[in-house]
Amino acid sequence: MQNRYTCDVGDFAKYGLMRSFHAAGFRTALAWYLSSDEGHNSDGKHIAYLGFDEFRRCDPKLYDQLKTMVDGNNRHISAIEGSKILGADTLFHSELLDFNDLPSLLCKAGKHKREERRKKWLSNCKTETKDAEVAFFDPDNGIAGNKRRPLASKGPKFLYWSDLDTFIDREQSLVIYNHASRNGTVYNQITSRLSEIKGHVPYGSNAFAMLWRRYSVRYFLVIPTDDMKSRISSTCDDMIAGPWGQGKFFELVKK
Repeated sequence: MQNRYTCDVGDFAKYGLMRSFHAAGFRTALAWYLSSDEGHNSDGKHIAYLGFDEFRRCDPKLYDQLKTMVDGNNRHISAIEGSKILGADTLFHSELLDFNDLPSLLCKAGKHKREERRKKWLSNCKTETKDAEVAFFDPDNGIAGNKRRPLASKGPKFLYWSDLDTFIDREQSLVIYNHASRNGTVYNQITSRLSEIKGHVPYGSNAFAMLWRRYSVRYFLVIPTDDMKSRISSTCDDMIAGPWGQGKFFELVKK
């Protein structure tokens, strides 16, 4: 996540999903995986959706809040947290995670400092989200692939399976943002991820995806615990049965 993405169409999707969970009675937490704003591309500029009533019909309160922030040039995660739009009891981990100010990974000191920063960031994340039933994770690019380089410059853009150990041990349901790539169809990508989840999460067989189709394709991997499986599945089914699904914004995908 970067502050420049705040209120864009991907944020609208993420917050819509979170608000549906909160409305269903779940206490949620959001780990932003916040990194410094970049300027080499146009990411975060997808705010044209705020001019279309079909998006507003999905969640008028959310739509109006995000439009107010965009119109006021107040696109920052602190504005989202302060607005209480995701629920007054929602928990957040907002600490910046990047290595821009640290020495190169090629030197011993650089590796040590990067390890310590990531360890501290993850420890604080676990502490600040411990009272949530459902933990949402918002890494820039999603789950890391086969080439795992958590201490590289772009390492903070990804979630690593080991990040989830504590959340799994305390039996929290998980929702993970994942960026769609150009390698195969998005359905094949989702199928592959759902299979992968089974090898990392004991309750991974419960997993499914909420696929976002509008403007920029992306998906959210939903991994309910056994105890929450029925309630979470019903929550997402209700979304699909309403404006979010009927307008072909979200699509529920199972393996």
